Amino acid sequence: MHMHTIHMDCPRCGGGFGTKGISDPICEYCGINMPLFAKARDMSNMHYNRGLELANGRNLSAAIEELTSALKINKKNIRARNLLGLCFYATGRIGEALREWVISANYGADDNVGKEYLLHFQDDIPLLERFGDALYNYNEALQFMQQYSEDLAEIRLKRAIEINPNFVDALNMLALLHIRNGERHRAGILVERVLAIDVGNSFARRYYQEVFQRKVPPAKRLRAQPAENTGNAHERQDTPQKTERQNPFSVQSARPATKATPIYGLLLFAAGLGVMFLFMYILVLPSFLEDSIAETAARSAELEYARAAHAEYASGLETQVTDLQAQLAGYQFSAAQQEEQNRNLENENLVNTAYHYLAQEFPDLALIMLDRVETARLSDDVLEIFNYVRQAAMPLVEVREFELGETQFNAGDYDQARLTLQRAAMHSTDESTHAHYIFYLLGRIAEVQEEYGDARRYYEMIIDNFPDSNRVSAANTRLNQLP
Repeated sequence: MHMHTIHMDCPRCGGGFGTKGISDPICEYCGINMPLFAKARDMSNMHYNRGLELANGRNLSAAIEELTSALKINKKNIRARNLLGLCFYATGRIGEALREWVISANYGADDNVGKEYLLHFQDDIPLLERFGDALYNYNEALQFMQQYSEDLAEIRLKRAIEINPNFVDALNMLALLHIRNGERHRAGILVERVLAIDVGNSFARRYYQEVFQRKVPPAKRLRAQPAENTGNAHERQDTPQKTERQNPFSVQSARPATKATPIYGLLLFAAGLGVMFLFMYILVLPSFLEDSIAETAARSAELEYARAAHAEYASGLETQVTDLQAQLAGYQFSAAQQEEQNRNLENENLVNTAYHYLAQEFPDLALIMLDRVETARLSDDVLEIFNYVRQAAMPLVEVREFELGETQFNAGDYDQARLTLQRAAMHSTDESTHAHYIFYLLGRIAEVQEEYGDARRYYEMIIDNFPDSNRVSAANTRLNQLP
């Protein structure tokens, strides 16, 4: 059976491909599975398009998730990485934005817009320092929150927001502090400000629900109910009480008092008083007792309602405190991660700045940048650039310092020449062609300044380390003449 040869171009490297079948469509040049690579690229672009739509709709949180998914599928999706950096920048996460643009600049072509973003920050060092100050204040606020110093935390957060007005994490944290302090109006202003930046921010949406749609606590609804029941009880007991109090006295007042002697009148009066007290004991006193019992029962019911409402409200507060503690832990973890990322990014920026200085023929400034780098935090690619800059800059600095030190020595400025030549010696390498003469001049300066121990040490270094140097004979002569 005759099979036709199929030709196609690799979507990765552009190399030609030809095979007699399609069961194993592997590129002959870069070795990738071409259909699978094309599908992964298309899927990454699909997530990018979704992220772009969400970003245009100000739903930056959802856009960040889509763009992150796009980069997990294709880490060299330059458009997705640049847009992810812009989303981070829009929410005040400057360190993460710079990280994405640095990676994009390493992957992308010369017309990559990520390089323009980086140049904007490299040309404005004070701007980077301000953003770093904002992050420092935010991290300080987190520490104060751990120490329950909310007033100091609020001051730090306000400072961070003043420097970086779009710092969403700081805005959310300050809104949380206002909610805890009962300042819901101030919290609402901050929450609406966050949602104006990122409509999909989960923390801000939750705080919005807390500030603007919170229900009235049960205690406020139940507080009036016992009073109403108590009033009804009194009302039901007042009507028969008035009737029962009037009937006995009306019967007594209806009896005639004619034809009675004084003694009979006194006895009748005493008997009337006795009957009156008897009726009061039988009718009036129980009424008072019933009123007292009803009032006591009403107060007991009111107390039970208050206790139930308080228990429900306390339970809600405990749940809220637990949620806030979980959110605080999340903020702390996020801050630690961001600080770690910022330190790594700072090291990468120092290496890139050193490379930039070397390209502009400022090797001394390049080495100053490299001295501030923590090499343990560098990736393999950045570490390779670090080693290249150091190996290229050190000989240049050595030659410059040596020539300047020799000029100062010949002019008789021994103090300054000593400092300059010592810097030259620090930058000497194994391949240096000037090191022996640098040590010789340092020995001569030590002799002039009557520091003979140092002079002896320099001459011995020439003899031991540079036996083929033309300065060995002179060093031996000077060494033998030392006192």
